[in-house]
This record gives sequence, structure tokens and C-alpha cells, in this order.
Amino acid sequence: MVTVVCRTLAVVSAVALVGAGCTKSETIVGKTSTATPTSTVQIHGDASTPVNQIALQAISDLQNFWGTEFPKLYGKEYTPVTGGFFAVTPSSGDLPPCAAEASDVAGNAFYCPKADNVAWDAEGLLPDLRKRFGDFVIPVVLAHEWGHAVQARADFDGATVTKEIQADCFAGAWAAHAKADTFKPTDDELDRALAGFLFLRDEPGTAKADPSAHGSGFDRVNSFRTGFDKGVQACKGYRNGDPVVVEVPFRNAADAAAGGNAPYEDIVAGVPVDLEDYWMQVYPKLTGEPWVPLQPMRAFHPSEAPACGRQSTSGYVLFYCVPEDYVGFDAAGFMPQIYSQGGDFAVATLIATQYGLAVLARMGQDSSDKKVSLRADCLAGAWAASILLEDRPESAYRLSPGDLDKAVSALLIFRGSGDVERQGQGSDRVDAYRDGVYNGAKSCLAH
Repeated sequence: MVTVVCRTLAVVSAVALVGAGCTKSETIVGKTSTATPTSTVQIHGDASTPVNQIALQAISDLQNFWGTEFPKLYGKEYTPVTGGFFAVTPSSGDLPPCAAEASDVAGNAFYCPKADNVAWDAEGLLPDLRKRFGDFVIPVVLAHEWGHAVQARADFDGATVTKEIQADCFAGAWAAHAKADTFKPTDDELDRALAGFLFLRDEPGTAKADPSAHGSGFDRVNSFRTGFDKGVQACKGYRNGDPVVVEVPFRNAADAAAGGNAPYEDIVAGVPVDLEDYWMQVYPKLTGEPWVPLQPMRAFHPSEAPACGRQSTSGYVLFYCVPEDYVGFDAAGFMPQIYSQGGDFAVATLIATQYGLAVLARMGQDSSDKKVSLRADCLAGAWAASILLEDRPESAYRLSPGDLDKAVSALLIFRGSGDVERQGQGSDRVDAYRDGVYNGAKSCLAH
């Protein structure tokens, strides 16, 4: 189960409060359904466990999906995976040909091209992923491995990281099909499965040239969403360096020792300064008008929530106040918890989204509109890209490994149940953020 801390992110306007106070977190149990028969699929292992039952459904549907899509994509027939499907546990007597012992599969799932089989850790990895991210993460993991089976049949050659993110793209394309036709996960279940990609990312600091590199969480989520939004055709053209892999190295030993995490106090004090510098340069290009700095950010205790015009902000933990032009946040519980659970750039990203709302409010847009909220997420991505590109001489910030992963995590995970109404699904927020990272602030205004 995933336990979510109590939170509300909102905009406070002169007319009304958008959103409500803290809402209960809830655990969403995946409800898979499929009309695809599984009787023809046999696995090596205990087929009766919940994880393996889901795997059986996924395997059957993946074989059918690629039987249809592969010929259209590559102009030749799809050959089903025939080397077997291995649900491995420590007591397994029947091991896949690519493993000498059960420990070779522990904590892993893989496709073995030499033997044309798929194997997974049926006692550790997949049950743990299911517990943390829901039922649908199991088919998504297997869909990634099927991506490698597709590559073997298409004679695709590339660096390891290129193969991995292309397989993520193929997994996303299958997930879109499964959402519509077979497993039919809810939007929340899809968001949770997507969060599982953050769990399966490279360790921060991994070089993209590393032979074992799979891509950062941002890279993997980006490719998954590309496939989900655009289908298998968008995945076919992957080549080394295209799409760009955003693996950021540690700056120095101190950065590595801190895990790329700046102190909390430095983030809440310094990020608004950097955002002011960014918007001082970008806002005039977007509007032809000069940027006027926001009022100082207000850190508050929930028992002493600040006023916003004539409105109360009681119950809010992060908001932009339109009439008084400031960002406020709960400094006693919410923001320190975000830092503890999500890291420095999760905090920075959430602050940046509120600055995005301020920008859009100044352009005359209704900050309580969900589309405007997604534009603000996009603008937060554009700000992050400016740090990544190091294109502002006055900026003292540099991205550390895992920072973009922290941003994605903040948009996917840190929310109350009422926030979806105001801000959109986590996957939609991530799509908007990606657009800002890759295409800049001007692109955000078209959302």
C-alpha cells in the first residue's frame, strides 16, 4: 500500500478559495479485467499466486498485441516468445536458461534473447512492486521486457540505455492499449504504475555511457509517456542520442556524499531568488511587459495561516495568493515532509509551480482552472530546463543527479484526493512538465 501524507495545493483568489482542507489518503486496489484467454499460457512456477495470475493475463495480451502491431511496424510477422516464462522463487527447481541459480533472478525481471524467454522474481521484486504501486505495475514491467523481445525480432542495435528507454516506450504504447481494451486501469492506478518507473530508475549519478545504464526516472517516464501518447510508431525511431538521455553527473565529492540534496533551508530561501531571476528574463519575452517581483514568500504554521485579501487560508499547505501576490506554504509539516520524502528538487518544483500560477494570473488567466494549473506545471519544467542548460549567468543553481526524478515524483505522488479535480491527473502533470523541460516556456502557453 502507498500511504500519502495529508496535503492540499491550491490557488487563493480574491473571489473564492480553490480547494479544501486536508483530505484522507486512500489506497486504491488495482482491478484488472481482461477478455483475453490465458489458458494457452503456461509458466514455470506457481501459477496460482496473485502476481503470477496477473502475469498470465499480461503475457497473453502482450503476445496478441504484438501479433497485431509488429507486422504493421516492421513489415514482417511477429514470432511469439517461445522459450518459456519463469516465475522464479528461492526454492525454484526450474530455472531459466540464462540463470545458474535463483539468486541470479532475485530483484529482477528480464528477457533473455539467447533462449527467448522471460523471467521474473516472483517472491521478491514483483510482489513488492505490487504492494507499493498496485496491480498494474506488474503488466507494465512485463511489457518493458516484451519491448526487448521486440528488439530481438527487429534486429535493433543500440547502446544499453537506448534499448532500455525504447523498451519503456513500447511498454507505454501497450499500456495505452491495455487501459482502453483489456486491463482497464483507472487513472490513479496508471499514475501509481508510472511511479514504479521512478523506483526502477538508475542510481543517481549513473553515466549514460555506463553499459548497465537504464535511464533516470525522468528518462524512463518520458519514454513511457511518449509511447502511451503516440503509440509504437513513436518508439521505432529511437537511436543512440535520440531521444536525449538526461543523466546528470555529481558535481563533486560533496554533492555525491549528500546524494545531490541541498539543505532544506537553502532550498526554501534560494529557490524564490532563482525563480525571480528566471522570470525577470523570460516574462518580458512572453508578454512584452517587465517582470515585477512577487511579494516575499510566506512560511507559516497551520495554526497561524496568513490572510489572503479577505479570504482565510486555513487548511491550505501551499498556495499562490492572487490579491496579495505571494506564495505561502506550511513550514511546520507539509514542506519539511516533502523534503524528507521527495528531496530538495521536489520542494523546488512545487514552489516553481506556484510561481507559474503567478505568471499566468498576471497574464489574465484564471488560476483556478485545471488547464492553467497544467500550464503552471509546464512553466516549472521550463525553469528546470534553464538550470539544466546553465543559460543564466546569475543563477547559482545546478542540477544534481536525480533532480528531475524528484520533480516527477512531486507531481505524481504528493497530492490529496481533492487535488486531481483542480490540477489534473499525475500523468497529465508529468506530460506538461516534460513539455516545459523540452520545449520551453512559450510552449506552455498552448496547453
